[in-house]
Amino acid sequence: MPKIGAQPQSDSDSTTPCALCCLVENREFNPIDISGGSTKILRESPTSAIVRFKAGSVVHAHHHTFGLEQVVLKGKKSVWSITREERYDLVVGDHLFIPAGDVNRVKYHEDSECYITWDGKWAMVYDRLGS
Repeated sequence: MPKIGAQPQSDSDSTTPCALCCLVENREFNPIDISGGSTKILRESPTSAIVRFKAGSVVHAHHHTFGLEQVVLKGKKSVWSITREERYDLVVGDHLFIPAGDVNRVKYHEDSECYITWDGKWAMVYDRLGS
């Protein structure tokens, strides 16, 4: 997992490029309604996407109507589970599952890319508590 997102250091480096990262090469990302964010849907039903956020972006308290799995491909972010009163500091290669209905908040400390996957249609609901 630590090699996810890593680029070969030289032509003699035998590191194979990350398969997830290769999915987004030369693809156009679409802006989303969250400041500093954009996405590229890779597959529908089950749905998977790559999301990008600029350093300093914050996703205020929200929840999803489905469970969401994510892997950090680039950057560094913190996810606060308001529901469980836990904080997760994630870096390249880290995986996190967020259960359906779990209220959480996210801050991106660096320009970041994450692979996410979920069942069903995208449904993100903003919550007033813990913004």
